[in-house]
Amino acid sequence: MHCRTPPHPSTVFTPSAYETLTFSGAPMTRALALLWALAAVARAGNFLTVGRASGVEAARFLEQEIADRSSGGHVARVADELRATYGALPKNAYGHLGHDAVRYVLHRHFVQRAGWFIRGLEPSNDTWAEDGAAGRVKEWVPAHLQRILEERVGARGASLRDLAALAAALEDLVDQEARGRLETILEAFGLPRGGEISASAAREVLTTYYIIFLSASNYPVAGRGETLARNAMFAERYTGWHEAQQWLNDTLAPHMDEGAQATLGFEALTSLAERVGEGYYRFNDLECRDLKATLRGLEAGTAGRVRLSSFYQKALVSHWRLTERPEYLRALGALDETDPKSPQVILSNYVMARPNCLESSSLYAVCCRNECEDLMGSLEARIGAPAAAPERVAELVAALPSDSVPAPRVVPSGLRARLAEIAEAHGGQVPLHGRLFAQWMHHAYPRECPYPHEAGASNPQTPDEWMAHTGQEASQATEAEMAAIVAADTCASADGSLSRPGECEGSELPWTAREELLEAPPPKVGVPPPLLAPTFAWDAAEARAGNFLTVGRASGGDATRFLEQEIADRSSGGHVARVADELRATYGALPKNAYGHLGHDAVRYVLHRHFV
Repeated sequence: MHCRTPPHPSTVFTPSAYETLTFSGAPMTRALALLWALAAVARAGNFLTVGRASGVEAARFLEQEIADRSSGGHVARVADELRATYGALPKNAYGHLGHDAVRYVLHRHFVQRAGWFIRGLEPSNDTWAEDGAAGRVKEWVPAHLQRILEERVGARGASLRDLAALAAALEDLVDQEARGRLETILEAFGLPRGGEISASAAREVLTTYYIIFLSASNYPVAGRGETLARNAMFAERYTGWHEAQQWLNDTLAPHMDEGAQATLGFEALTSLAERVGEGYYRFNDLECRDLKATLRGLEAGTAGRVRLSSFYQKALVSHWRLTERPEYLRALGALDETDPKSPQVILSNYVMARPNCLESSSLYAVCCRNECEDLMGSLEARIGAPAAAPERVAELVAALPSDSVPAPRVVPSGLRARLAEIAEAHGGQVPLHGRLFAQWMHHAYPRECPYPHEAGASNPQTPDEWMAHTGQEASQATEAEMAAIVAADTCASADGSLSRPGECEGSELPWTAREELLEAPPPKVGVPPPLLAPTFAWDAAEARAGNFLTVGRASGGDATRFLEQEIADRSSGGHVARVADELRATYGALPKNAYGHLGHDAVRYVLHRHFV
């Protein structure tokens, strides 16, 4: 990869060792072989845990966002951002999103908005599968918040507003982490948290914050003088620092007055720090495109595939650190072993893989963006539904260009046949959010859309996580191991190209027929969803008879009196009229009995919906 993979966090570098470090890493982790552990880290904090929320704090943020009903508030803004994707996703029997669909759309939202791969929402095989199917250990924050939300909404699933509140709470947690880091830096620099600081001091604080971000949060801050000296050393040793610093300057300049008399308060500092975290993916995309172009230059015979021998050959003769072991590539879902004698690296899966991510936060990593999600967003906007006829999909794809696929184009007959197969298995429609269509998109855009492995076949682990899980001592292949694989490939010449193109060219991309849908198909037309309701203490006999005039009488006359008073209220602007207006839309959509009214269970259901 390029030049940014950090060593193991426990590594301790002496000054002499630091001087001899070389930079040959991957995109997303440029020159992060700079990390060193000092005794002062324990005292000053190494930012791996600074600002990290507790379960109680996470729940509090979610409750606050759920309670936010303002038209111009945080939840309303996020809901607007989510509306198009939410509308195109398959719904459950209640017209809402199920558990896996919530995770899917949240992942899409944060990647498209800020390039964040939220820990626990990373794309993997269990995007479609039930929790636990892959046996991977998920980070607790999204699961914790989603569990709280699901306890509130029950089996009805998440509405657009529920989804927006969950996304807003995650953003709140990211903001809290940024604030915590800034507070730690201000304290170390002897600067006030509650007052104004000079623009020059603010620049020092924000540059330090940025370096911490680039250092995967593993950076000691023990005092202003010592930290500024360390920052200077970082800048000297960080390959590409000039470009990285220029991006920071360009990001801050429109929002920061650096005049001699200018000052900034903590809220202004926080806003600028948030801009760094939310905008860095744009700078990072430059390196992602560089990596993609390099891998594309290594293709031989099959679009989106690089022979493993060519992959390692490039690492042996260039600065690119393409050194992941085959076992690790397999775990990441980046190795195509359709022909076991000729394994190939899957370009799109590898570019987005976890080793190429900057672990800049305890909540998210900055990774190469999934270009396929932009293509999917375009299809969703044009189709506006969770499924479409195969002819419509082919028509749209024929006019949809990507970075490597021009348009308009003629969709090959083989791809059209595959679309027809998918539609035949789903009543004539192609579900846009299932494994088979994701596989079809990989065939249509092999360099942009990742291959969707079947459930349980891959796991987006960091190198350290993979080594801890497997017991392996290294995730990187040695030069001798890479050279042996290069030498064993009789099809590759010394420069990695095919020596016998006619005989050794790649075959077609793999295709498997297993479907995994994001949401189970809704019930047939005319079949109402199961009704949900709170467990009210109804009198059994009255419930069977459907007579609600006497409900509650057994527990006291007050309940009955209140009900009778409301029944008697016939005023056009009274309490009952107001509530009737609130209930009208839901009432009209519910199934009625033979008399055109609601039955017992339907009443309980609509009352539950109303109060929730």
